[in-house]
Amino acid sequence: MGIYERSYYREENELDLRPNWDQRSAVSTLIIINVVVFVANIFLTKSFALGNQGLVNEFLMLTEGDFFRPYYWWRTLTYGFCHDAQGSMPMHLIMNMLGLYFLGRSVEERYGRIEFYRIYLISMVLCGWVWLFKEYAFNMSGGLLGASGAVLCIEMLFVFNFPTSRVYLLVFPVPAWVLGILLVLMNLASSPSSLVATDVHLTGILCAAAYFFLGISFHFIGDFKGSWRRWMRKHGAAKLKLHDTTLPSSFAEEADRILAKIHESGQDSLTSKEKKILERYSRSVREKNQIP
Repeated sequence: MGIYERSYYREENELDLRPNWDQRSAVSTLIIINVVVFVANIFLTKSFALGNQGLVNEFLMLTEGDFFRPYYWWRTLTYGFCHDAQGSMPMHLIMNMLGLYFLGRSVEERYGRIEFYRIYLISMVLCGWVWLFKEYAFNMSGGLLGASGAVLCIEMLFVFNFPTSRVYLLVFPVPAWVLGILLVLMNLASSPSSLVATDVHLTGILCAAAYFFLGISFHFIGDFKGSWRRWMRKHGAAKLKLHDTTLPSSFAEEADRILAKIHESGQDSLTSKEKKILERYSRSVREKNQIP
């Protein structure tokens, strides 16, 4: 497969948002977890009385009292994997998972599977803490559940990365930046007395803006050894510039391996040598095919 046929090198207007299930992707894994939790909550709950979210949801969801109970702070993560069980239709779950599925796949391709997990889970935790602080500051009571904050973070990262790509609002095609504006305006205009956690939604949007515009990367998480080596190369002993006189015996295979690494862990995970190899391979392909 040539370098320009890879999905990582497609122009944003060529994004394929059609249904395409990849069971190995982060998006698929997150959807499966959310659906499993929802189904388990239904089967393990005898009765959904008014105000009762079910056995599993009541265990995982975040409540206002958790601010003073450090042994429940893990709920700032788990609340995002359970959804409202009071309605006759699981619309809360369906809407979140549809947004994650159709827009999250392109974001995962852009940043890599592992970094996608980091973005999603960290934004979820931040949204949970913002909600807890609000509940404490205004002496409010209630509970929080649902992936909306993290999903909105992913949706806005799609908008920021692919602003002119075409998406559909119901049946109307619009550029992604229009969707982004609507998401922001709808949450700003939402009534504070509504059941929608607009503070969580806006936090998710702000997380996406900070990540994109500040150039934040979470690659250091879970890769302490690699981060230490990169830091030492940058700040350590005197740097020596060596001429690269050797290239892999199979240039194309090495380029394919590097592209697969980008897909798995994002472009920031590449070493300087891998970046040079990819640049030289790209240049050779352009010259061979006379690509301007």
